[in-house]
Amino acid sequence: HWHELKIHCHCGTIGAVFDFYAGTVKRAPTWWQRHSLEWCYRLLKEPRRMWRRYIIGNLLFMWNICKE
Repeated sequence: HWHELKIHCHCGTIGAVFDFYAGTVKRAPTWWQRHSLEWCYRLLKEPRRMWRRYIIGNLLFMWNICKE
């Protein structure tokens, strides 16, 4: 039904989906997922890898939003 949506472009993110399906990374518990806190769970589980993405990246994003 793609043609019925009249969308010319689509961009989607995958993130850790491949890791979840491969079983190399465990998903956050359901409670975390339901409350949109899966990012926080991932930060707690892999702080060395995720800190820059979630702390610096989010702060820069909020800074740019406030500047606008």
